[in-house]
Amino acid sequence: MRLAIALAAAFALALPVSAQEAESDYVWPEPEISSDISALPPPVREKRQQLIDAARTGDIEALQAIIDAQDLPPRVSFGDPDDALAYLKDVSEDDDGRQILGLLVDLLDQPYAFYPDSGGETYYIWPYLAEINPETLTPAQQVDAYRLLDKAQIDELARMGAWYFWRTFISESGEWSAFVAGD
Repeated sequence: MRLAIALAAAFALALPVSAQEAESDYVWPEPEISSDISALPPPVREKRQQLIDAARTGDIEALQAIIDAQDLPPRVSFGDPDDALAYLKDVSEDDDGRQILGLLVDLLDQPYAFYPDSGGETYYIWPYLAEINPETLTPAQQVDAYRLLDKAQIDELARMGAWYFWRTFISESGEWSAFVAGD
């Protein structure tokens, strides 16, 4: 979602001044946030559970069946590596990819965010914190952030004004769309 916002901003900067003024009046939608897994569309709920089950095996290769069942692999880096699993294993803090699997489970254990009136396909985003200004976290949201990050990382996100830590997206049709960090 943040990538889409960045692309929209870049497009707006390329517009003539009069079009930029009209664009600046746009009010960005607020995400809906929920922890109710039963409220997810069935394809999203099923994909989430498949990802959790695969991650809990401790074998990063268990994600390959999920990737192979899709038309496209999930985006795992804005650099678009050729092999999603090799990339995830490479960025994991251990040689077997278990740290990244644990992170995926931790993300999917958080509440999620979505934009129900986005005009296109709805994407469900974990953690919901990825769609909230880190400078304005409530005490309860700070607790959720501490489940994923340490104080220095949370302070850095607040200084940057955006969540650039890991997040994962599942489309309403059940496609695992992204598992990325950075912006």
